Amino acid sequence: MSSFSITCRACLGLLAFLLTGYQAAMAAYPDKPIRFIVPAAPGGGADTTVRIVTTALAQRLGQPIVIDNKPGAAGAIGLDAIAKAPADGYTIGTANLSNFTVASNVAKNLPYNPSRDFSPIAMLITQPYLLGVTAGLPVKSVKELTAYGKANPKALFYGSSGNGSALHVVMELFRTSVGMPATHVPYKSIVAAQTDLMGGQIQLMIDNFSTMAPNVESGRVRALAVTGPKRSPAMPNVPTLAELGVPAAEAVTWAGVVGPARMPADVVNRLNAEINAVLADPKVQKQFADVASDPAPMTVAEFAQYIKAQDARWSAVIKKGNITAD
Repeated sequence: MSSFSITCRACLGLLAFLLTGYQAAMAAYPDKPIRFIVPAAPGGGADTTVRIVTTALAQRLGQPIVIDNKPGAAGAIGLDAIAKAPADGYTIGTANLSNFTVASNVAKNLPYNPSRDFSPIAMLITQPYLLGVTAGLPVKSVKELTAYGKANPKALFYGSSGNGSALHVVMELFRTSVGMPATHVPYKSIVAAQTDLMGGQIQLMIDNFSTMAPNVESGRVRALAVTGPKRSPAMPNVPTLAELGVPAAEAVTWAGVVGPARMPADVVNRLNAEINAVLADPKVQKQFADVASDPAPMTVAEFAQYIKAQDARWSAVIKKGNITAD
């Protein structure tokens, strides 16, 4: 037997050994706890979504999932930590409309590139917004609101969680779609904006469904429309914007799971499959229904395409409105 044949056999043996080891490593994933970064403070909607999913996901994976809340800089601190983590599947986290899509189009000098520095893993949920007005405003429909604003061009003030926030951008899409004058009032927190809406210091606002709903139920805010593609079972009498003739302003917030760029495909696919299985669990679906959210399972490729489509849509709105961050 020639030395060449012996060398080839040795190379093939080494290759087989390495492949077997790689497959074993992938089959063993995860073999230690997973760190899950939430670019938001504990207790908010983003945090609640993650905890619903990770509780069930940890059981399926057989390893603890440690929640690491990293709020600040409109989500940039947490996302930067995800982008700079080892790409081994043991540090992942959440991205959403506000911190991933809107922030990347209004913020300057981000320490990461959203389209380059992350691996899309799985979509989690969508949630519509609510368009609401303070109870004392003499309007009971979007048509009446639009007419009132046009007749009183300096009378309407709307709140948001800050210049360049998702709530600012979504409200500007609605305002320009109906041609209604209204002045933006940026707040440092959404709680402060909600307080002033209930007190009548501002007249209207688009807010996350789950956070505005209690104020509607209390009678201090009047809901005029749901911004999503369908009515919510939580408020079946509130029409969608499309039903009211404003389909261009339809919008939902979304949340998904991302990791650092260049994660192994096997790890990404495993996480995607397990997360989609969690989203199909009736118990999890009930938990999301309780916070007016809709599970939105997607393949890895579908989620990556969804992110690109969201960026294209909202970057156009932001450029048209010349919207910038603080």
